[in-house]
Amino acid sequence: MASITELAYVKGSMADAEFAALWQAFRGEGRDRVIVGVAAAFALIAAANGVLEASEAERFLDVVRGSRLAPSDPATQKELANAFADLARALLTHPVPGRAECLRVLSDFGFDPTRSEIIWSATQAALVADAALDAAERGAAGEIRLALRIRSTVR
Repeated sequence: MASITELAYVKGSMADAEFAALWQAFRGEGRDRVIVGVAAAFALIAAANGVLEASEAERFLDVVRGSRLAPSDPATQKELANAFADLARALLTHPVPGRAECLRVLSDFGFDPTRSEIIWSATQAALVADAALDAAERGAAGEIRLALRIRSTVR
């Protein structure tokens, strides 16, 4: 019989593998690699309060389209909508490893100031996507800012 520690490790490993596969869905021809960071930030904000609102998913697609991070053809938009929904569901299902994985992905962009600013701008769009800003979303935004190595403008 497996111990609780062994079961937690197996469950965590399954979640890690799930997240690794999810990132691949955002990559594709004609897509800037920063789209993965934008997806991670958006999903962290969207899942922070435990509920994914349709407006948050729609705003993610608006930001990707407006920033020209991916082609805007209907097939690509559908792929990205499905990828974002899958990512958000995985975060809601596995919040602890999901949060850690998203922050890990975001920290990879922390050494690229240009892409960090793009992701931070997307984070700010995510914060207002559902017209409600709560403490959990503000906390997630603070973690994103730290992962991206963006200095706080509050003094």
